Amino acid sequence: MSYVHTKLSILFGSQTGNAQDIAERIWRISKKYYFESIVTSLDEYHVSELLVDECVIFVCSTTGQGEVPDNMKKFWKFILRKNLPLGILAHLKFAVLGLGDSSYVKFNFTAKKLFKRLHQLGGSPIIPVGLGDDQHDLGYDAIADPWIENLWKQLLTIYPLPDDVKPLELGSIVPRWSASLKLLGNVNNVLINQSIYYSTRSKDHFDVTIIDNVQLTEQSHFQDVRLIKLETNGQIYSPGDIVVVRPKNIQWKVRELEEVLANNNVNFSLENIVSLKEREHGIPIPDVLKYELSLKQLFEEYFDLMAIPRRRTFEILGSITDSELEREKCIEFTTAEGQEEFFNYCNRPKRNIVEVLQDFPHATKNLTLDLLFEIFSPIKPREFSIASSFRWHKNEIHLLLAVVKYKTKLMKERIGLCSNFLAGLQPGETLTAWIRKGSFKFPTSDVPIILVGPGTGLAPFRNYIFECVHKGIASSNNIILFFGCRNKRKDFLCEEELVKLHVEKKLNLICAFSRDQERKVYVQDKIRENKKIVWQHLQRKCCIFIAGNAKFMPQDVKRAFMDVCIDCGNMKENEAMNYISEMERENRYQTECW
Repeated sequence: MSYVHTKLSILFGSQTGNAQDIAERIWRISKKYYFESIVTSLDEYHVSELLVDECVIFVCSTTGQGEVPDNMKKFWKFILRKNLPLGILAHLKFAVLGLGDSSYVKFNFTAKKLFKRLHQLGGSPIIPVGLGDDQHDLGYDAIADPWIENLWKQLLTIYPLPDDVKPLELGSIVPRWSASLKLLGNVNNVLINQSIYYSTRSKDHFDVTIIDNVQLTEQSHFQDVRLIKLETNGQIYSPGDIVVVRPKNIQWKVRELEEVLANNNVNFSLENIVSLKEREHGIPIPDVLKYELSLKQLFEEYFDLMAIPRRRTFEILGSITDSELEREKCIEFTTAEGQEEFFNYCNRPKRNIVEVLQDFPHATKNLTLDLLFEIFSPIKPREFSIASSFRWHKNEIHLLLAVVKYKTKLMKERIGLCSNFLAGLQPGETLTAWIRKGSFKFPTSDVPIILVGPGTGLAPFRNYIFECVHKGIASSNNIILFFGCRNKRKDFLCEEELVKLHVEKKLNLICAFSRDQERKVYVQDKIRENKKIVWQHLQRKCCIFIAGNAKFMPQDVKRAFMDVCIDCGNMKENEAMNYISEMERENRYQTECW
């Protein structure tokens, strides 16, 4: 069939890869209906094309306090230009899907503002904006799935296929790229003995060396929290900034994958070189995969072996299995009716891709090299709030790291890829890092400030506090830190230095040890208990910063501040709510949770 449909541009703004995944999903569907489609990041898209493109789909995430992803900042600057004529996009049909986290005040701010701006410039929305929420049990898919279904329903109404043209039966196993193995032999492969990302490093990437990797919590405590000190070469950072690292897979997990493949007679030679080619124009090969790499390197550094599979994985496995039982189960996981079963099998027990391949041997034995790039997602860089001060901790970056290990209904313990990779690093070892602006915007002068940081939420505040100490503006009259943990003896992070600063009146430290008494006491309880001093800070136009676990803490802390306003400021419920909301609008009440 030589029929070609309308041009469709699918653009993403993605910080961690989720928006890109969904954009590529929409691209795959477009091939079924013959659209001449491309998928690319917003900053790689030539904005002049927006003046002529007839139909564009946007998938964009929101980071931190309403910031846009790094790979759409140039586009964002262009689309918000005040001198753009209001009818300049009158020819454009568009749709916007956002990915966000409802624990943040500016939930899906990027998608909402983009939708409004495109409409303001004359564009015609195909369907209402979609607002995916990472807090949902099913993650972004809970909104993305029905949104995409509705999108295609409307697109095929606007751009119907001719009566004599039927949708292509592409199946679900058409890989994006064509992969082949070459013998190592005399291949001129400059990356064999170094990280696969070496030749694609940006100018802002730099090497750090492990100075120290110390467990701060007591050995008997359920949670292993580390203070990891990294030696830099004078790279500059500010309070609130984030350091980004790219982890590798743990060796025992690589061996586990090798065994699963070998047991199912998938006999790839790990030492041979993988070569990728584009099948068609539309989804370009990532820069890192344009180099000659061994399959072993891909297993160690590129494929995320701890990732929880998405439904596309089961579409692929269901297409290649020769077991009717496996096929039925895969089909069930991909249907709307089977989402509870899918959640119970994958998300709830945190079952990773290698374990899924073990469970579906009749599909695994039919895997091809091409399909490895479809069922495995790439390892994404991980972000950490910098827990040190550039001026106080010379040539160092510190991380406060909670090592992720926990039990589910599965026999094998669940572990986090990055935290366990970092926890295993020894002094003298090196890794690549880079710095980017975080969501917190700390005041530069000695403004009264309240910091609420239970657990590793302390990290960005340790940065800010020591910055103030270095400047000579740290004062217990100005800085209140509410720190929370379970036990004073077992997990009081950085206790010695925080207590010292408190004694020296450079900090007013108020702690909540939730398990040291019969009744659990949390940071929100301490805020109410110290309502007079909190109210004094509020009257002085203080700034409030909250960091830590996103599940219940941010809402509970906000409720506590509202209670202070009600009790000490004689406010009504709605007045207290509006008071805090006004602080949020003025950026005097900021939250960074995970």
